[in-house]
Amino acid sequence: MSALNISLFSSHIEALNLTLRDFQNLLNLESQQLKQNDPSALVNSSQTKNQLTDKIDALVATIQKDLPDDLQNQHFFELANQNAFADVSHELQTKLEESLALTQTCHDLNLANGMAIQILSNMNQVSLQILTGQSQTESKLYGSSGSPSKHKSQSSLGKA
Repeated sequence: MSALNISLFSSHIEALNLTLRDFQNLLNLESQQLKQNDPSALVNSSQTKNQLTDKIDALVATIQKDLPDDLQNQHFFELANQNAFADVSHELQTKLEESLALTQTCHDLNLANGMAIQILSNMNQVSLQILTGQSQTESKLYGSSGSPSKHKSQSSLGKA
């Protein structure tokens, strides 16, 4: 049975936290780009987002390998949530708590940005359907009650 190498584990947690902070900053930037309606900037930042995601995945995999043999079957974040590392130093405990908080913040930001992108995509799709002459029922418009609006007669915008 291998023991937890505290020094190595601590350095990997620190690297994870740095990367999570970078990811959080990028997600905040993405949120601003969404508010400013800047799709080209969103496309440009997506490559960096993918790179940071890959780096986070690699760091979590490395941390997972750092765990003692008897904990290898459990995920690092589950263990941290269950206070499985309660016996480590206060400094490392603080780093672990920061990892959990940053992970939750990044998850929430990414979810919010994803929902905003989906809403914008839906709005654009409906706009395109209306502009191309599809009926309201085909373009799935909804009234204020949340139910589909009744088909109304519509006039064409004309042809160019």
